[in-house]
Amino acid sequence: MVNLFRNKSYSGIVFLALLFLVVHAHFFVEAPVITTPAHSGFFEVLIQQYIQPLPGYLLFLVYAVLVLLQAIRFNLALNNAHMFQQSGYTTGMAYILLTGFLPGWSHINAALLANTFIIWIFVKLIRLYNNPAPKTLLFNIGLISGGTILSYHPSITLVLVIFFALAVVRPFRSAEWLVLLIGVIFPYYIVAAFLFITNQTNNISGILPHLQLAWPLAIPAYWLGITISYVLLLFIPSFYFWQLHVNRMVIQIRKNWMIVLVLLLVSLFGPFIFSYAGRTAAFVWIIPLSAFLANFFLYPKKTGLSNLFFWLALLLIFHNNWLLGKI
Repeated sequence: MVNLFRNKSYSGIVFLALLFLVVHAHFFVEAPVITTPAHSGFFEVLIQQYIQPLPGYLLFLVYAVLVLLQAIRFNLALNNAHMFQQSGYTTGMAYILLTGFLPGWSHINAALLANTFIIWIFVKLIRLYNNPAPKTLLFNIGLISGGTILSYHPSITLVLVIFFALAVVRPFRSAEWLVLLIGVIFPYYIVAAFLFITNQTNNISGILPHLQLAWPLAIPAYWLGITISYVLLLFIPSFYFWQLHVNRMVIQIRKNWMIVLVLLLVSLFGPFIFSYAGRTAAFVWIIPLSAFLANFFLYPKKTGLSNLFFWLALLLIFHNNWLLGKI
């Protein structure tokens, strides 16, 4: 089964669409749930005013389009950047599988919208190396990052990722760091200026991210423990195959992988320091995690173990989404 996604032809996109229909077959019975954590940014308002009133079949279409576009765009970005020694669609496959692991990840929420922009930022970050016009690119990266943070406050951890990327990809130039910082601040400057002009300065605090430390999970039930254990178990061979092949790659690609790794490490703290966003803050994990898991599904010559993990993933998805319902 995994071999279908190792094919580097565009037929892999069709298989990704079919996989999505299998993973989220529960949407044919019940429409996607909408969750909007309070005070999480402009995406919250967008969802409440324009998406929540939609009928169930359109909610399904919105979720499907967003997830498929994200999976395909991220997959193609990694292929075009030669992040793997062979091209395929295993990153998109892992991305779609992960969206079905927890019912909460099958919801339409601000984190789902934010992932689209985080992938866009990553695509621009991997173009920084030897770019002839870095300041323009850096300003755009900062602008998109600032807009994403403004729209979904828990994504403020992106600031650490983009400045780390600048530090490892390009030699230090203070002007470039300043341009990136200005780009991040600019969306806040525009909104704050509007609030000032319209005498709404008391609302400025509402556009700023605020921390709320808490443990985001209740005591794990047996099925949640099994799901987490599965992901951790799958990550071990995935990391092994990644480390085995990344050492053979050129310095530029190794630096790009460091950006993915930092994004994974930084995003792990989201649910703990932005507890008001709930477990939806963990949805960002799917982006870097799918890149690493793709190594296990792509590189082994014998696909027996990879296929076993694939079918186990589908069993977990069926159990968590059909038998357990919403968490």
